[in-house]
Amino acid sequence: MRPDNNAEAPSTSLIGQLESSNVSRSTIKILALSGAGVFMDGYDLFIIGVAVLFIPFNSTKFDTALITSAALLGAVFGAVLFGNLADRLGRRRLYVVDLVFFVVFAAASAFAQNIWELYAFRFLLGIGIGADYPISASYITEFVSNRHRGKLIASVFSFQGLGLLGAGAVGIALVKLNLGPDVWRWMLLSGVVPALVALTARTKMPETPRWYLSHGRVDDAQNVLSGYFGYQVPKEKLEVVTERVSTRELLISPYSRRVIFTSVSWFLVDVGVYGIGILTPTLLTEIYGPSVPLLASVVTSVQLFAFAGVGYVSAIALTDVVGRKPLQIVGFFGMAIPLLVAALLWVPSLMVVVALFAFFYVFENAGPNTTTWIYPVELFPTRLRGTGHGLAATVGKMGAVAATFFLPLILLTLGAPAMLTVVGLACLAGGGLTILMGIETKRLSLEDVSEIFKSFYETFDRISANLEGAAQTFRDEVVEGSKDAHPDVASMALAVKGFEHTGDDIVHEAFTRLDKKFVAPIDRDDISRLLKTLDDTLDFIDASVSRMSIYRVESYSSEVLRFAEIILAQAKEIRRAIVALKGAKAPVVLDAAAIKIHELENEADDLLHACLEGLFAEPGRASAFDVIKQKEIYEYLETTTDKAEDVADVLRSFLIKYSL
Repeated sequence: MRPDNNAEAPSTSLIGQLESSNVSRSTIKILALSGAGVFMDGYDLFIIGVAVLFIPFNSTKFDTALITSAALLGAVFGAVLFGNLADRLGRRRLYVVDLVFFVVFAAASAFAQNIWELYAFRFLLGIGIGADYPISASYITEFVSNRHRGKLIASVFSFQGLGLLGAGAVGIALVKLNLGPDVWRWMLLSGVVPALVALTARTKMPETPRWYLSHGRVDDAQNVLSGYFGYQVPKEKLEVVTERVSTRELLISPYSRRVIFTSVSWFLVDVGVYGIGILTPTLLTEIYGPSVPLLASVVTSVQLFAFAGVGYVSAIALTDVVGRKPLQIVGFFGMAIPLLVAALLWVPSLMVVVALFAFFYVFENAGPNTTTWIYPVELFPTRLRGTGHGLAATVGKMGAVAATFFLPLILLTLGAPAMLTVVGLACLAGGGLTILMGIETKRLSLEDVSEIFKSFYETFDRISANLEGAAQTFRDEVVEGSKDAHPDVASMALAVKGFEHTGDDIVHEAFTRLDKKFVAPIDRDDISRLLKTLDDTLDFIDASVSRMSIYRVESYSSEVLRFAEIILAQAKEIRRAIVALKGAKAPVVLDAAAIKIHELENEADDLLHACLEGLFAEPGRASAFDVIKQKEIYEYLETTTDKAEDVADVLRSFLIKYSL
C-alpha cells in the first residue's frame, strides 16, 4: 500500500493506512488470536454448566450458584483492572498475561479437593477471562479499517459461540467415555489445551500502532505497520504526541454518558445471556425428569446453542450494513417478547423450551450480546479504550453474577415463569435504553467516533487563545496609545484584524468538520453555538477597533481604556473556562468564570450609560458628528462584552446538560 505523501499530520498518515486497509492474512491472524480469548469465555461458560451436574461436592442449589458464579465474579475485577493496565502498559503484554491466568487456574480448578478450593481457583480463572474482554476487543479494533471494523469485531465475538459448541462436544464426549466420578475434572482441564495454543501464538504478536501513537512512540507504530503489514509512512511527517491516560476523564466529561450506556446495556444483556445460558442444562433436566440420563439434557443444550450460530452470522453480516443501534434494539426486544410470552403461557414441555430458547439465542447473538461488546471499543478513544471497555465489561459481569446467583433461587422458590419474567423485563429495559442513549457508529472512522470530542476541545482551545490574544493586543495598544498625542489607530486595527482572520480560519475549519458525519459526546448544535459565540466576540473586538480607525480617533479616553480592560478580563475568563473543560475542576471553574464574566458585563453596561450621559451632558462641547462617532464606538465595545457573556452562558449550559 502506498503511503499518503500529502498527509499533514503523523496520525492522519499512519491511521490513514489502517483506515484504508483491506482484510489480509495478518488481519485474519489477529482476528483468530483475539477470538481465542473469547472462545475460552464461551467454553468455560458452557463447560461449567455441564460439569456442575457431576461435581460431588455440589449438593445444594446454593453450591451450584456459588460454583457457576465464581469465574464471573473474578471477571468483574479482571475486566476493569486489566483494561486500565492495557491503556497504560500496552495491549500486547496483557494479551499474553490474561491467558496465563486461564491456563494456570483452569488446571488448578480441575484438581480442587473441595468447593472452596474450586471457588477460589475459578475466581482467579475469571480474572483472566474478564481481562481478555477489553484487551482482545481493543487489540482487533486498533488494527482494522472502518469499512470492516464491525464485522471483524463481531467475528471475534462469534468465537464465544464456537467455545459454547466446542465445550458441548467435549462434554458429551467425556460423558460417553464413562470416566467415572472424576469426569467433571476432565471437563475443566480440557480448556487448558486451546488456551496453551493461543498463548504461544500471542507471544509473537506486535503492539497496536494506535496505542504506540497515543503514547508518543511514533517510530514503534511505523515499525509495526511496515514490519507486520508492509505499510510505509514518511518519517519526516511524524511528530510525537503523548496522551495522558486518565480514568477520571471517563467519569467527569461527556464520556460519562457513554459509560452509562455501554455499562448498563451490557449489564442487562448479561442478565439474559448468563442467566438463561447457565440454567439451560438444569432447566432441561427438570423437564426431562430424574429418570432421564444427564447426557440427554446436555445434548439438547448443544442443539439449542447451535441457534446462537445463526445469531452470530447475522451480526457479522448486518452490523456494518444495518448498524449497531438497530441490531441492539431489535435484539433486546426479540429476546424479551418470547420470554414474557412464555412466562404468561408457561407449559413445562420440551417443545416449549426448545422454541423459546431457539428464538432467544438468535436475537441475543444477532443483537445486544454482540453489539454491547462492539460499542465500548468504538465509543472511547485509544487512551481510554481499554478502561472504558473494561468498565463496561465489569458492570456487565455484575449482571452475569446477579443472574447466575439469584435466578436459580428465583427458579427454585417462585418457578420458571417468575424467572423468565425477570429476564424479559431486563431485556425490555435494554431496548428502551438503546433507543434513548444509543449511538450509531457504522462505517465511521474510529478517531471520528471516539476522538471528535478531544478534537473540538483543541479547536475551542485555539479559538479562545486567539480571542485572548486579540483582547490583549487591543488593551496594550490602548494603554500605549494613551501616552501619545496621536496614537497609531490604523496599526492597532491591522494587528487585531490579523487575529480576526486567524479566528475565521479556525471556525471555518471547525464548521467544515461539523458538516461531516460523526458521533460526538457534545451535540452538533452545542458545538456550533460555542463556536459562533466565540467568533462573535472576536468579530466585535475587530469591529470596535475598525470603527476607531475609520473614524480617525485622535486620542483614547479613559472610558475606552476601561472597556479594553473589561474585554481582556472577560477573554481571560473564557480562556480559563475552556482550558478547564477537560479537568476535574471543570464545574467549579466554569461556574466561577461565568459569574465573573457576567459581573464584568454589568460593569460595561454601567460604563456605557455613564459614557452616553457624559456625551449629552454638555451640549455644544463636541460636534454632533463627533458625538455620533463616539456613541457608536462605545456601543460596539459594550456589545463585545455582551457577546462574551453569551460564551459564558453556553459554557454554563454544558454544566447542566452534560453534567461536567
